Amino acid sequence: MNDRRMLPPGSWIGILGGGQLGRMITHAAQRMGYHVIILDPEEDCPAAQAADRHVVCPTDDSADDDLIESFARRCDVVTLEFENVAVDVARKAGRFAPIHPRPEILETCQDRLREKNNVRAAGFATAPFRSVTSWEECQQAGEELGFPLVLKTVRSGYDGKGQVTVRAAEQLDAAWAAVGDQPLIAEKWIPFTAEVSMLVARNLRGQIQTFPLLENEHANHILDVTRCPVSADLRDLEEEARRICTGLAEEMGLIGLMCVEMFVDNDGHLLVNEIAPRPHNSGHLTIEAFQCSQFEMAVRAVCNLPLVKPEQWTPAAMANLLGDLWDNGPPDWEAILAHANVHLHLYGKAEPRPGRKMGHVTVLDATSSEAAITARELREAVMVQVEEHAS
Repeated sequence: MNDRRMLPPGSWIGILGGGQLGRMITHAAQRMGYHVIILDPEEDCPAAQAADRHVVCPTDDSADDDLIESFARRCDVVTLEFENVAVDVARKAGRFAPIHPRPEILETCQDRLREKNNVRAAGFATAPFRSVTSWEECQQAGEELGFPLVLKTVRSGYDGKGQVTVRAAEQLDAAWAAVGDQPLIAEKWIPFTAEVSMLVARNLRGQIQTFPLLENEHANHILDVTRCPVSADLRDLEEEARRICTGLAEEMGLIGLMCVEMFVDNDGHLLVNEIAPRPHNSGHLTIEAFQCSQFEMAVRAVCNLPLVKPEQWTPAAMANLLGDLWDNGPPDWEAILAHANVHLHLYGKAEPRPGRKMGHVTVLDATSSEAAITARELREAVMVQVEEHAS
């Protein structure tokens, strides 16, 4: 694909990974007339239930080279649905089809230390951090950063996995015992007033589009509720967030869509926390609330289509539905499905587990704060109905 030629409908899009994000990319791509082929090790993964074809193959270092080649040769372009794909798998697929975002971006985002160094080099702020590869460096980080601090594994951490909060020097021993057998990054714990994110897309023509700022609330390190528009006191940050996201997209040479997660500190400054080179959980409300969803925008970007401005139809909020809702049996969804302005998304995962993302609900309302309240109430109503049925 050259810098001007778009990949037309009827072409094949390959997706590395078959989770719910791949499923939603597939829905968007097929609606636009594209075919989708998935590479994922699970026979019944969420994306494979929707895709045109599925190559059953690991996405880690155990992947079979012949299966990767067979997959990629069927593709006109390849993209990502999660960042824990082995970089070598992406590179091998890229020998036979264009891959966006490029493997070098994947490699950066898989390594917290490299990611933060790149953000700093691009001129954007993060929380103060130190590289930690030994107990001595761990102690030194505590002395230099002060407490509290957060010890995080450099690789393979998401939804709070691979990180420990250290509130005082005497807790360092236990924290090191928990995660210290691998390269770490120590980050100064920054008091923050809000967690926000922004989606940015860039195509081969050099066009860039950003979505409005999203306001996020987490529970147990997992995204719980997202709302858009953000609270009134955060709206002045919109332009600065857009500057950060467009700057990073250009600096990294992004082709595709990525999400930049940020903290708002007590002084009202934005600090980049993490970058996800793919659609993001916080952007799910764009399916109903925007005229172009994050998933359609991802397809547009990797296929070099024009990037339309993502206009918001209505205020909205999204609440995650975790496997905990199934503790007492299958939820009764009537409380959610009874409303025309409420949209239930289930991901087709067979086994609910505590903390596992099984679906989400999006509420459209006059304000995003009202939508967030309703989303929580409806989720609670489902839980109550389950408990009453069990008794």
